[in-house]
Amino acid sequence: MASTVNVPAYVQQRLLIVAKEEGFAPEQFSVQYEPGSKSGDGYIGLIVRARFISSVQPTLTVICKFPPEDRQQRERFNAMLLFERELFIYQHVLPAFEELQLQHGIDRQDETYFGNYPKCYHAYCDSDRGEAVLILEDLLAPQRPPMKLLDQYEPVDYDHVRVLMEALGRFNACSFALKHNRPEMFEKLRQLNDLLSVVLDTEQTRPLTPRNCQLAASAFDVDKQARHHRDLLDLSHSMWPRTGAHVRGARAEPYAALNHGDCWTNNVMFGYDANGRVKDVCLFDWQMARYGSPVLDYTLFIFLCGELELRRSKFDSLVTAFYDAFSATLQRMGGSAESDLPREELERQLKQFGRLALVMGTYAIPNVAQLPPAVCENPTLHQADKRLQHYYALMRELVQDTDGFDAIV
Repeated sequence: MASTVNVPAYVQQRLLIVAKEEGFAPEQFSVQYEPGSKSGDGYIGLIVRARFISSVQPTLTVICKFPPEDRQQRERFNAMLLFERELFIYQHVLPAFEELQLQHGIDRQDETYFGNYPKCYHAYCDSDRGEAVLILEDLLAPQRPPMKLLDQYEPVDYDHVRVLMEALGRFNACSFALKHNRPEMFEKLRQLNDLLSVVLDTEQTRPLTPRNCQLAASAFDVDKQARHHRDLLDLSHSMWPRTGAHVRGARAEPYAALNHGDCWTNNVMFGYDANGRVKDVCLFDWQMARYGSPVLDYTLFIFLCGELELRRSKFDSLVTAFYDAFSATLQRMGGSAESDLPREELERQLKQFGRLALVMGTYAIPNVAQLPPAVCENPTLHQADKRLQHYYALMRELVQDTDGFDAIV
Protein backbone atom coordinates (compact mmCIF):
# COMPACT_ATOMS: atom_id res chain seq x y z
CA MET A 1 0.00 0.00 0.00
CA ALA A 2 1.40 3.41 -0.96
CA SER A 3 1.96 6.00 1.71
CA THR A 4 -0.69 8.70 1.82
CA VAL A 5 1.56 11.10 3.72
CA ASN A 6 5.13 12.29 3.44
CA VAL A 7 7.34 10.71 6.08
CA PRO A 8 10.99 11.88 6.23
CA ALA A 9 13.64 9.23 5.73
CA TYR A 10 15.06 9.69 9.22
CA VAL A 11 11.61 9.02 10.73
CA GLN A 12 11.28 5.85 8.64
CA GLN A 13 14.68 4.73 9.90
CA ARG A 14 13.63 5.28 13.51
CA LEU A 15 10.47 3.28 12.89
CA LEU A 16 12.58 0.36 11.74
CA ILE A 17 14.39 0.48 15.09
CA VAL A 18 11.04 0.24 16.87
CA ALA A 19 9.90 -2.60 14.63
CA LYS A 20 13.03 -4.58 15.47
CA GLU A 21 12.63 -3.94 19.20
CA GLU A 22 9.01 -5.10 19.01
CA GLY A 23 9.99 -8.37 17.36
CA PHE A 24 9.17 -7.74 13.70
CA ALA A 25 11.57 -9.78 11.59
CA PRO A 26 13.40 -7.90 8.81
CA GLU A 27 11.77 -8.17 5.39
CA GLN A 28 8.74 -9.92 6.91
CA PHE A 29 6.62 -6.86 7.57
CA SER A 30 5.44 -3.70 5.85
CA VAL A 31 4.73 -0.21 7.16
CA GLN A 32 1.63 1.74 6.24
CA TYR A 33 1.22 5.45 6.94
CA GLU A 34 -1.81 7.66 7.37
CA PRO A 35 -2.49 11.09 8.89
CA GLY A 36 -2.59 10.86 12.66
CA SER A 37 -4.56 14.02 13.42
CA LYS A 38 -7.39 16.00 11.91
CA SER A 39 -5.74 19.41 12.09
CA GLY A 40 -2.79 18.73 9.82
CA ASP A 41 -1.60 22.32 9.96
CA GLY A 42 2.01 21.25 10.44
CA TYR A 43 3.18 24.52 11.96
CA ILE A 44 4.79 23.04 15.06
CA GLY A 45 4.47 19.29 14.60
CA LEU A 46 3.26 16.72 12.11
CA ILE A 47 1.37 13.68 13.36
CA VAL A 48 1.46 10.42 11.39
CA ARG A 49 0.10 7.00 12.30
CA ALA A 50 2.39 4.13 11.27
CA ARG A 51 1.12 0.57 11.09
CA PHE A 52 3.48 -2.43 11.19
CA ILE A 53 1.84 -5.30 9.30
CA SER A 54 3.12 -8.87 9.37
CA SER A 55 1.65 -12.26 8.51
CA VAL A 56 3.29 -13.86 11.53
CA GLN A 57 2.37 -11.50 14.38
CA PRO A 58 -0.33 -8.99 15.35
CA THR A 59 -0.37 -5.58 13.74
CA LEU A 60 1.15 -2.77 15.80
CA THR A 61 0.20 0.87 15.27
CA VAL A 62 2.19 3.80 16.65
CA ILE A 63 2.00 7.57 16.46
CA CYS A 64 4.93 9.52 15.00
CA LYS A 65 5.33 13.18 15.86
CA PHE A 66 8.00 15.21 14.08
CA PRO A 67 8.69 18.84 13.10
CA PRO A 68 8.10 20.32 9.63
CA GLU A 69 10.90 19.64 7.16
CA ASP A 70 10.94 23.26 6.02
CA ARG A 71 13.65 25.04 8.03
CA GLN A 72 11.99 28.48 7.92
CA GLN A 73 8.74 27.01 9.20
CA ARG A 74 10.56 25.27 12.04
CA GLU A 75 12.32 28.47 13.05
CA ARG A 76 9.22 30.63 12.67
CA PHE A 77 7.34 28.65 15.29
CA ASN A 78 10.24 27.58 17.54
CA ALA A 79 9.52 23.97 16.61
CA MET A 80 12.86 22.54 17.70
CA LEU A 81 12.65 24.27 21.07
CA LEU A 82 9.28 22.62 21.64
CA PHE A 83 10.45 19.20 20.51
CA GLU A 84 13.51 19.43 22.75
CA ARG A 85 11.20 20.15 25.68
CA GLU A 86 8.86 17.25 24.94
CA LEU A 87 11.70 14.79 24.37
CA PHE A 88 13.21 15.81 27.69
CA ILE A 89 9.92 14.95 29.38
CA TYR A 90 9.58 11.56 27.68
CA GLN A 91 13.23 10.58 27.85
CA HIS A 92 14.10 11.75 31.37
CA VAL A 93 11.26 13.04 33.53
CA LEU A 94 8.49 10.49 33.02
CA PRO A 95 10.95 7.55 33.29
CA ALA A 96 12.23 9.06 36.55
CA PHE A 97 8.66 9.26 37.85
CA GLU A 98 8.15 5.61 36.88
CA GLU A 99 11.35 4.48 38.61
CA LEU A 100 10.53 6.39 41.78
CA GLN A 101 7.09 4.85 41.99
CA LEU A 102 8.43 1.32 41.47
CA GLN A 103 11.08 1.91 44.13
CA HIS A 104 8.30 2.73 46.57
CA GLY A 105 6.18 -0.26 45.60
CA ILE A 106 3.69 1.58 43.39
CA ASP A 107 2.91 -0.33 40.19
CA ARG A 108 0.32 0.00 37.42
CA GLN A 109 -2.31 -1.92 39.40
CA ASP A 110 -2.09 0.51 42.30
CA GLU A 111 -4.72 3.25 42.48
CA THR A 112 -2.04 5.74 43.58
CA TYR A 113 0.05 5.10 40.44
CA PHE A 114 0.69 7.91 37.95
CA GLY A 115 1.01 6.60 34.42
CA ASN A 116 -1.45 8.83 32.60
CA TYR A 117 0.59 9.36 29.44
CA PRO A 118 1.30 7.37 26.25
CA LYS A 119 4.09 4.84 26.15
CA CYS A 120 7.12 6.21 24.33
CA TYR A 121 8.72 3.62 22.03
CA HIS A 122 11.48 5.87 20.74
CA ALA A 123 12.69 9.47 20.94
CA TYR A 124 15.31 11.14 18.80
CA CYS A 125 16.49 14.72 18.32
CA ASP A 126 19.31 16.38 16.38
CA SER A 127 18.64 20.10 16.56
CA ASP A 128 21.51 21.00 14.24
CA ARG A 129 19.95 18.90 11.49
CA GLY A 130 16.42 20.03 12.29
CA GLU A 131 15.39 16.45 13.00
CA ALA A 132 13.28 15.13 15.86
CA VAL A 133 10.72 12.40 16.31
CA LEU A 134 8.65 10.89 19.07
CA ILE A 135 7.22 7.44 18.42
CA LEU A 136 4.37 6.93 20.84
CA GLU A 137 1.67 4.49 21.76
CA ASP A 138 -1.45 4.82 19.59
CA LEU A 139 -4.25 5.54 22.06
CA LEU A 140 -6.81 4.56 19.41
CA ALA A 141 -5.23 1.20 18.58
CA PRO A 142 -7.81 -1.64 18.59
CA GLN A 143 -5.61 -3.89 20.76
CA ARG A 144 -5.70 -1.49 23.75
CA PRO A 145 -8.60 -0.28 25.92
CA PRO A 146 -10.43 2.36 23.87
CA MET A 147 -9.99 6.03 24.72
CA LYS A 148 -11.96 9.01 23.52
CA LEU A 149 -11.03 12.57 22.56
CA LEU A 150 -13.81 14.93 23.60
CA ASP A 151 -15.33 17.65 21.42
CA GLN A 152 -13.24 20.78 22.01
CA TYR A 153 -16.33 22.96 21.46
CA GLU A 154 -18.37 21.32 24.23
CA PRO A 155 -17.75 22.10 27.92
CA VAL A 156 -16.45 19.13 29.92
CA ASP A 157 -18.60 17.78 32.76
CA TYR A 158 -17.76 17.06 36.39
CA ASP A 159 -17.11 13.32 36.07
CA HIS A 160 -14.47 13.77 33.37
CA VAL A 161 -12.76 16.66 35.16
CA ARG A 162 -12.70 14.79 38.47
CA VAL A 163 -10.75 11.92 36.88
CA LEU A 164 -8.36 14.44 35.34
CA MET A 165 -7.91 16.19 38.70
CA GLU A 166 -6.95 12.91 40.36
CA ALA A 167 -4.38 12.23 37.65
CA LEU A 168 -2.95 15.74 38.03
CA GLY A 169 -2.73 15.18 41.78
CA ARG A 170 -0.68 12.00 41.31
CA PHE A 171 1.44 13.78 38.68
CA ASN A 172 2.27 16.58 41.12
CA ALA A 173 3.05 14.04 43.85
CA CYS A 174 5.70 12.52 41.57
CA SER A 175 7.19 15.98 41.03
CA PHE A 176 7.46 16.62 44.76
CA ALA A 177 8.86 13.12 45.34
CA LEU A 178 11.52 13.85 42.72
CA LYS A 179 12.53 16.95 44.70
CA HIS A 180 13.16 14.79 47.78
CA ASN A 181 14.72 11.75 46.12
CA ARG A 182 16.60 13.11 43.10
CA PRO A 183 17.41 16.76 43.73
CA GLU A 184 19.86 16.93 40.81
CA MET A 185 17.11 15.85 38.42
CA PHE A 186 14.60 18.17 40.04
CA GLU A 187 17.00 21.06 39.52
CA LYS A 188 16.67 20.46 35.77
CA LEU A 189 12.90 20.77 36.10
CA ARG A 190 13.33 24.12 37.76
CA GLN A 191 14.98 25.40 34.58
CA LEU A 192 11.89 24.75 32.44
CA ASN A 193 10.61 28.20 31.56
CA ASP A 194 7.16 29.01 30.21
CA LEU A 195 7.43 28.24 26.49
CA LEU A 196 3.83 29.22 25.89
CA SER A 197 4.68 32.89 26.44
CA VAL A 198 7.65 32.46 24.11
CA VAL A 199 5.69 30.80 21.29
CA LEU A 200 2.81 33.27 21.44
CA ASP A 201 5.14 36.27 21.35
CA THR A 202 6.65 35.45 17.97
CA GLU A 203 6.43 37.65 14.90
CA GLN A 204 3.67 35.44 13.45
CA THR A 205 1.41 35.25 16.49
CA ARG A 206 2.08 38.59 18.19
CA PRO A 207 -0.57 40.47 16.11
CA LEU A 208 -3.25 38.15 17.49
CA THR A 209 -2.82 39.60 20.99
CA PRO A 210 -4.19 43.12 20.35
CA ARG A 211 -6.89 41.67 18.10
CA ASN A 212 -8.05 39.24 20.78
CA CYS A 213 -7.91 41.83 23.56
CA GLN A 214 -9.87 44.36 21.52
CA LEU A 215 -12.41 41.65 20.76
CA ALA A 216 -12.70 40.84 24.48
CA ALA A 217 -13.01 44.53 25.37
CA SER A 218 -15.90 44.87 22.91
CA ALA A 219 -17.94 42.59 25.18
CA PHE A 220 -18.15 45.49 27.65
CA ASP A 221 -19.78 48.89 27.27
CA VAL A 222 -17.09 51.55 27.15
CA ASP A 223 -19.17 53.84 29.41
CA LYS A 224 -21.11 51.52 31.72
CA GLN A 225 -18.36 48.90 32.14
CA ALA A 226 -15.34 51.13 31.66
CA ARG A 227 -13.00 49.28 34.01
CA HIS A 228 -13.38 45.90 32.33
CA HIS A 229 -13.15 47.48 28.90
CA ARG A 230 -9.98 49.36 29.86
CA ASP A 231 -8.37 46.39 31.65
CA LEU A 232 -8.77 44.13 28.62
CA LEU A 233 -7.27 46.72 26.29
CA ASP A 234 -4.39 47.20 28.73
CA LEU A 235 -3.81 43.45 28.77
CA SER A 236 -2.60 43.60 25.17
CA HIS A 237 0.47 45.63 26.10
CA SER A 238 3.41 43.24 26.44
CA MET A 239 0.97 40.46 27.33
CA TRP A 240 3.29 37.50 26.97
CA PRO A 241 6.45 38.90 28.60
CA ARG A 242 4.25 39.99 31.49
CA THR A 243 2.48 36.63 31.60
CA GLY A 244 5.73 34.66 31.52
CA ALA A 245 7.02 36.70 34.46
CA HIS A 246 3.70 36.33 36.30
CA VAL A 247 3.66 32.52 36.26
CA ARG A 248 7.38 31.77 36.55
CA GLY A 249 8.15 28.97 38.97
CA ALA A 250 10.24 31.10 41.31
CA ARG A 251 7.09 32.97 42.36
CA ALA A 252 5.44 29.73 43.53
CA GLU A 253 8.36 28.48 45.63
CA PRO A 254 8.75 26.39 47.68
CA TYR A 255 5.60 24.82 46.26
CA ALA A 256 6.33 24.88 42.52
CA ALA A 257 6.28 21.67 40.49
CA LEU A 258 6.30 20.36 36.94
CA ASN A 259 3.28 21.49 34.90
CA HIS A 260 1.91 19.83 31.79
CA GLY A 261 1.63 23.40 30.52
CA ASP A 262 -1.02 22.89 27.83
CA CYS A 263 -3.77 21.02 29.64
CA TRP A 264 -6.91 21.48 27.58
CA THR A 265 -9.55 19.31 25.90
CA ASN A 266 -7.54 18.46 22.78
CA ASN A 267 -4.55 17.21 24.80
CA VAL A 268 -6.35 14.66 26.98
CA MET A 269 -8.21 11.46 26.18
CA PHE A 270 -10.56 9.56 28.46
CA GLY A 271 -11.24 5.88 29.06
CA TYR A 272 -14.46 4.29 30.29
CA ASP A 273 -15.64 1.14 32.05
CA ALA A 274 -18.19 -1.34 30.72
CA ASN A 275 -21.03 0.86 31.98
CA GLY A 276 -19.73 3.98 30.25
CA ARG A 277 -18.42 5.64 33.41
CA VAL A 278 -15.19 7.65 33.15
CA LYS A 279 -12.35 5.71 34.74
CA ASP A 280 -9.12 6.83 33.07
CA VAL A 281 -7.41 9.77 31.42
CA CYS A 282 -4.26 10.15 29.34
CA LEU A 283 -2.31 13.39 28.94
CA PHE A 284 -0.28 13.92 25.79
CA ASP A 285 1.49 16.76 23.94
CA TRP A 286 4.04 17.75 26.58
CA GLN A 287 5.74 20.40 24.43
CA MET A 288 4.71 23.22 26.78
CA ALA A 289 5.78 21.48 30.01
CA ARG A 290 7.07 24.05 32.49
CA TYR A 291 7.99 24.60 36.11
CA GLY A 292 5.36 26.56 37.97
CA SER A 293 2.46 26.61 40.38
CA PRO A 294 0.58 23.31 40.86
CA VAL A 295 -2.71 25.17 40.39
CA LEU A 296 -2.08 26.26 36.80
CA ASP A 297 -2.96 23.05 34.93
CA TYR A 298 -6.24 22.38 36.66
CA THR A 299 -7.29 26.03 36.90
CA LEU A 300 -6.91 26.55 33.16
CA PHE A 301 -8.77 23.34 32.37
CA ILE A 302 -11.67 24.07 34.71
CA PHE A 303 -12.03 27.72 33.68
CA LEU A 304 -11.55 27.29 29.93
CA CYS A 305 -12.74 23.75 29.20
CA GLY A 306 -15.16 22.82 31.98
CA GLU A 307 -18.83 23.52 32.45
CA LEU A 308 -19.58 26.85 34.13
CA GLU A 309 -20.83 25.27 37.36
CA LEU A 310 -17.48 23.55 37.90
CA ARG A 311 -15.76 26.81 38.80
CA ARG A 312 -18.78 28.42 40.43
CA SER A 313 -20.12 25.65 42.67
CA LYS A 314 -17.89 22.58 42.39
CA PHE A 315 -14.38 24.02 42.36
CA ASP A 316 -13.62 23.11 45.98
CA SER A 317 -14.83 19.56 45.41
CA LEU A 318 -12.55 19.17 42.40
CA VAL A 319 -9.55 20.63 44.23
CA THR A 320 -10.24 18.18 47.05
CA ALA A 321 -10.12 15.34 44.50
CA PHE A 322 -6.75 16.69 43.31
CA TYR A 323 -5.39 17.06 46.83
CA ASP A 324 -6.56 13.67 48.08
CA ALA A 325 -4.89 11.94 45.12
CA PHE A 326 -1.78 14.06 45.59
CA SER A 327 -1.63 13.22 49.28
CA ALA A 328 -2.14 9.47 48.81
CA THR A 329 0.58 9.12 46.17
CA LEU A 330 3.06 11.40 47.90
CA GLN A 331 2.63 9.54 51.19
CA ARG A 332 3.42 6.25 49.45
CA MET A 333 6.68 7.83 48.26
CA GLY A 334 7.70 9.05 51.69
CA GLY A 335 6.42 12.61 51.53
CA SER A 336 3.82 14.54 53.47
CA ALA A 337 1.17 16.62 51.73
CA GLU A 338 0.66 18.84 54.77
CA SER A 339 4.28 19.96 54.81
CA ASP A 340 5.12 19.73 51.10
CA LEU A 341 2.00 21.48 49.81
CA PRO A 342 -0.58 22.59 52.40
CA ARG A 343 -4.17 22.55 51.15
CA GLU A 344 -4.62 26.25 51.90
CA GLU A 345 -1.61 27.02 49.69
CA LEU A 346 -3.64 25.96 46.66
CA GLU A 347 -6.23 28.60 47.49
CA ARG A 348 -3.54 31.23 47.90
CA GLN A 349 -1.90 30.37 44.60
CA LEU A 350 -5.24 30.33 42.80
CA LYS A 351 -5.61 33.99 43.72
CA GLN A 352 -1.99 34.71 42.84
CA PHE A 353 -1.89 32.99 39.44
CA GLY A 354 -5.53 32.48 38.44
CA ARG A 355 -5.54 35.54 36.19
CA LEU A 356 -3.73 33.37 33.64
CA ALA A 357 -7.16 31.92 32.83
CA LEU A 358 -8.26 35.32 31.56
CA VAL A 359 -5.10 35.74 29.49
CA MET A 360 -5.54 32.33 27.87
CA GLY A 361 -9.26 32.95 27.53
CA THR A 362 -8.62 35.79 25.10
CA TYR A 363 -7.11 33.14 22.82
CA ALA A 364 -9.26 30.13 23.71
CA ILE A 365 -12.78 31.54 23.81
CA PRO A 366 -12.87 32.78 20.19
CA ASN A 367 -12.04 29.20 19.24
CA VAL A 368 -14.69 27.74 21.56
CA ALA A 369 -17.29 30.11 20.13
CA GLN A 370 -16.06 29.20 16.60
CA LEU A 371 -15.72 32.82 15.56
CA PRO A 372 -14.59 33.38 11.95
CA PRO A 373 -11.58 35.70 11.47
CA ALA A 374 -13.79 38.42 10.02
CA VAL A 375 -15.84 38.57 13.23
CA CYS A 376 -12.73 38.59 15.41
CA GLU A 377 -11.18 41.41 13.45
CA ASN A 378 -14.23 43.68 13.33
CA PRO A 379 -16.94 42.63 15.80
CA THR A 380 -18.82 45.94 15.44
CA LEU A 381 -19.96 44.81 11.98
CA HIS A 382 -21.31 41.49 13.25
CA GLN A 383 -23.26 42.30 16.40
CA ALA A 384 -26.20 40.17 15.29
CA ASP A 385 -24.03 37.07 14.82
CA LYS A 386 -25.12 34.40 17.31
CA ARG A 387 -21.58 33.11 17.61
CA LEU A 388 -20.37 36.55 18.65
CA GLN A 389 -23.12 36.86 21.24
CA HIS A 390 -22.16 33.43 22.59
CA TYR A 391 -18.56 34.59 22.77
CA TYR A 392 -19.61 37.73 24.64
CA ALA A 393 -21.50 35.66 27.21
CA LEU A 394 -18.49 33.40 27.78
CA MET A 395 -16.06 36.31 28.05
CA ARG A 396 -18.24 38.23 30.50
CA GLU A 397 -18.52 35.14 32.71
CA LEU A 398 -14.76 34.63 32.61
CA VAL A 399 -14.01 38.25 33.47
CA GLN A 400 -16.47 38.09 36.36
CA ASP A 401 -14.98 34.86 37.72
CA THR A 402 -11.34 36.01 37.50
CA ASP A 403 -11.93 39.52 38.76
CA GLY A 404 -10.68 38.77 42.26
CA PHE A 405 -7.37 37.29 41.17
CA ASP A 406 -4.09 39.20 41.25
CA ALA A 407 -3.43 41.44 38.26
CA ILE A 408 -0.70 40.70 35.72
CA VAL A 409 1.63 43.66 35.95
